[in-house]
Amino acid sequence: MEAEQPMAEDRVFFMLNGANKGVYVSWNGQFDCLGQAAEVAAAWLGADQDVMVNGVRLYSQMGWPVRNADELRDTKNIVHVLLDFQLWQWPGIKKGYKYVLENGVTLTTVGISPKVFDVQYFITQEEADQVIEIGSPMLDRSLVDGKNSTRVESSSRTSHTAFLPDSIFTRDFQKRSALVARLPSPSYVESLQLVRYGAGEFYRQHFDTFHSREFLPKGADVYKYEDYVEWTIWAAEKLQGMDQNKVPEKFREGGPLFPNANDSIVFPQALLGMFRDYMNTTNRFKALFDTSYDEWIRLSLESGAEISMKDLVEDKQRPSYLPTIVRTWEEQLGLGELRYTFPKHDTNSVSHFFHWVRWTKERVSFLGDKAPVAARPGGKLYPQFTVQFQEMLLGFILDDYSQGFITHLTNKDWYDWMVHNRGRNNVLFEVLRAFPQFAELAIRTWEARIGGVPELHYKLPDYVHHFQPQRFVTLFLYLNNQTKVGGETVFPFSLDRYSDEPIVRDGMDECSSGLAVPPLALHASLFYVQTPEGIPDVMSRHGGCPPSEGVKWGANSFMWDSDSEESAELWAIK
Repeated sequence: MEAEQPMAEDRVFFMLNGANKGVYVSWNGQFDCLGQAAEVAAAWLGADQDVMVNGVRLYSQMGWPVRNADELRDTKNIVHVLLDFQLWQWPGIKKGYKYVLENGVTLTTVGISPKVFDVQYFITQEEADQVIEIGSPMLDRSLVDGKNSTRVESSSRTSHTAFLPDSIFTRDFQKRSALVARLPSPSYVESLQLVRYGAGEFYRQHFDTFHSREFLPKGADVYKYEDYVEWTIWAAEKLQGMDQNKVPEKFREGGPLFPNANDSIVFPQALLGMFRDYMNTTNRFKALFDTSYDEWIRLSLESGAEISMKDLVEDKQRPSYLPTIVRTWEEQLGLGELRYTFPKHDTNSVSHFFHWVRWTKERVSFLGDKAPVAARPGGKLYPQFTVQFQEMLLGFILDDYSQGFITHLTNKDWYDWMVHNRGRNNVLFEVLRAFPQFAELAIRTWEARIGGVPELHYKLPDYVHHFQPQRFVTLFLYLNNQTKVGGETVFPFSLDRYSDEPIVRDGMDECSSGLAVPPLALHASLFYVQTPEGIPDVMSRHGGCPPSEGVKWGANSFMWDSDSEESAELWAIK
């Protein structure tokens, strides 16, 4: 539902991060109680309640934190709820919707999924010329990720690129990019990357996010058949206990959408039929390159055969689809009381470790001069996502604790392996993956080394949403206007269109479908490569279409969900 204007004093309109719709919640007017109202709204809107336990933050519709009653009043009681460490994401609202920022930069929605904005007034012609001048001498054939951390040439990418060296000029762009995206720090932004597309050169569909390694052990976040059964029992009991006048007929007991794990025909067919419609109307089966599963569901529905949900969520099938299946059912039902949070597996130590690094960075920033010198940015013990920080921390563990103590937490073979490989890459990371309790040992070791500062004592949450440093949003700048035909940035799986004119580009079929954003000089495209919940967006595949003539000059401002230098290094060192 959309908010009414003006908002009554005793109500607040809450939306989730990046969302277009929300709910009203009554409120007693005391700002200290607003967090509870936000949690009620977030649960009603489908937020993960296990993540919500770690805290919520409120933001205005323009992406600014709401920290007191005055700032809430300025929002006219309309706010977004961000969970834990979520980063702000601009809501798309609808195609053509405009945001005018405080510095005159204008964002106009051109695509909803993935979320794409046209950006105006971010860069001047003089600045664009300077970017080209600085980067041109360093241009080289664009590379893609290869095996073992190598970068290789590929027929899928024929353009030329160069990262601009660090300077006051490039740092200003980092600062301005962070402001547009409402990121916490310019350090989240990489230095500009100049891109040149000559006539006929292209970059086929790809992700800006990295996928070259697995941070969690296999099976750490896999859903099982028991998860499906538990949901059906919970949902059935909730529906039975409600006023039946509020429940749509199809969802009442005896209806085709009433949850029943023992039913192998009516309910699973209705459920998967609804799921299939959603996946096709949003283009997600195609984006996941999983049209074979779409066909399997279609044939199963047409035959009227029994459907084994147990087989569906087996590891070799599609257990990852289960939350989407349930969410599709919830959206069709439309009752906030039936928003479900799946029970969680034990949080892996890798997830706890990365969450601690984020928390400690924020605490150190908050404490400022009150933080120990060694724990501040630039200090020897400042927490980082880097491999070097992991190596140092593992050395502290081996030095500060006895062999017997560490062996008790792991085993003798692992202890010997740690000692033998001390100083090598990712040793701590491998131990964290293997032993759930090792994250706390690493954290307590660091806390002892900085002197046991109470303000930096970390309490491990019962659950944290897995986070690993990753690119979050990209700002691609169009620097010139030589390209009369071609040179679009294409999002091939988007259902939105920039215009109704068909597009055909030699050598790159995907330019003929989806959202193709033209390279308008001194404009830019801002697009998110993660969801608001911090998950790489499968819809964010995109490509650079070949110019038919002339040269297309552009520049990437890649933005991360954490310090960009630390994060890039973490992915680069295998």
